Amino acid sequence: MYAGPCILTAVLIAVLACAGCLGPAGPVVNTTPEPTPEPCETCTVPKDFCGPPGVCPGEPVNGIYAFTDRNTYRIGDVVEFGIVNCGDERKAFGTPDPWVIQQWVTNASGVTHQGSCGDPAVGNCTGGMWVMIGISGWYHTGETVYLYPGENWTVQWNTTDWWDTAKVRGDHVEPFDHRKRSDGSSYQISEDPLTPGIYRVWYMWYSNNASKEFEFV
Repeated sequence: MYAGPCILTAVLIAVLACAGCLGPAGPVVNTTPEPTPEPCETCTVPKDFCGPPGVCPGEPVNGIYAFTDRNTYRIGDVVEFGIVNCGDERKAFGTPDPWVIQQWVTNASGVTHQGSCGDPAVGNCTGGMWVMIGISGWYHTGETVYLYPGENWTVQWNTTDWWDTAKVRGDHVEPFDHRKRSDGSSYQISEDPLTPGIYRVWYMWYSNNASKEFEFV
């Protein structure tokens, strides 16, 4: 028996309505908020960069690039950073961890454990200065080590509760909690200084002063 076009059309409308294609939306059952998306970013990689794929390099110094795996992070992320030798000669370092992690601070005194305004480790103090907050927690013998052409060293920094637990976990990066006043006297801080802002990893051995800035948002 032929049902006719009108009946077939009515059946099709009923199916679409049941599938949610017609009519007002019902109440939302799942009220769990969607996770915040990662910050969008693009990284410009120079033609002569020889480091790992998918990383964000800083400016080269004597063929040395410092790099991070992203430009932007959230506190609690794992920050992967490293150094690569894209030059033609091996580079000497007094440790396989010749780096510090620094925070850009706008209300600092102008004096740090690494020097004062004008030093490469501090900056010229125009609008702020670099303050060291992280160092290597691994023991080294102090013997000279070499980074050969095409070779890279990579470190992972777990920023989840790192100020209180990095030493206990045996993390590669641990807090540096010493500060200096403008008169040169030292004191210690107890609270995690990690807040949204600008940071850098700085490789400061001999003339290989390569650095890479990144941001916590």
